[in-house]
This record gives sequence, structure tokens and C-alpha cells, in this order.
Amino acid sequence: MIRMPGLSGGFVRQGFLLAGLLLVFAISGCTGKESSTLPSSAPGKVVGEVDLDPHVPLWMTHGSLSVVALMKGPTSPDWLPVAQVLFVHPTFPVPFEISQKDVRLTGINFQGPVRLIARLSLESGSTLVASGEYSGSSPVSGTVGGDPVHILIDRKLPSEAGSP
Repeated sequence: MIRMPGLSGGFVRQGFLLAGLLLVFAISGCTGKESSTLPSSAPGKVVGEVDLDPHVPLWMTHGSLSVVALMKGPTSPDWLPVAQVLFVHPTFPVPFEISQKDVRLTGINFQGPVRLIARLSLESGSTLVASGEYSGSSPVSGTVGGDPVHILIDRKLPSEAGSP
């Protein structure tokens, strides 16, 4: 037993007990797993999750994942890419959030209906691992401030002309 001059044994034991309890609470607070559920509504944001189909090669996760939001412009009937978020070496499923801060075009207010496209790309530079691109099978519809969306990467994109 540790002896401390001027302190009674009960006081020292209570101190150790208190320190132990504080340590337990600190550890449990730091290692607690966050909830994987996404909010049902995020004002000014599109939230969701990108998942990987089992047939997509696992080495593709060493590349980058981009999630692009497309909106119809005020003067254009076409869907234009306006915002993007990028994840390097993603671990699936990947939760994402796109908001006004991710908009790449000036003068665009991020609101209303959007279409989302996820693309997984890898430029390997190696003869052992093939480069490639995979995407969701079609754009996923969502709404800024609406329900979370789910995108499944499940389709290999054709390689560009001139690529090996």
C-alpha cells in the first residue's frame, strides 16, 4: 500500500477510485461508435451514403471516390454539374454531405431537386493492378434538405479512347 504522510488511507483510496472512474468515462467517450444513421433532413444539404457492389474489385478502393451533384440551371434545361465532394482511399460505405460550400459555380444557390452521380476511379500505373472507373448505374435523384439518398457503385465504365 502507498503511504502518504498527512493523508488518511480512506482519502487516498477515494482519490484513486475517482481517478479510475474519470478514466473509464474518458475512454468510453472517446471510443464510442457514432450512429451510422443519417439525419432525415439536413437543411441546405444533400446527405447520403455510397456503397460498393460486391463484384467491384477491392483494389479500386485505393483510388478516389467523387460524388457530383447536378442541377438544372435557371436558363438551361440540362442537368449541369454544380458541386462535388472527393474521398481519397474510401472505406465503404461512405457517408457524404454536399452543401453550398461544395458548389463550384458562382451564382448558383444549392437548393431544390438534384441528381447525384458517384464515380470510383483508380489510375494505378502498374501492370499488376488495372486502372479503371466504376459508377452508379444511373443518376440518383434527391432534394436539397430532403431525405438521405443511397448510391450503389455497380457498373464498370468503358475506358477512354487512347487508354491502354
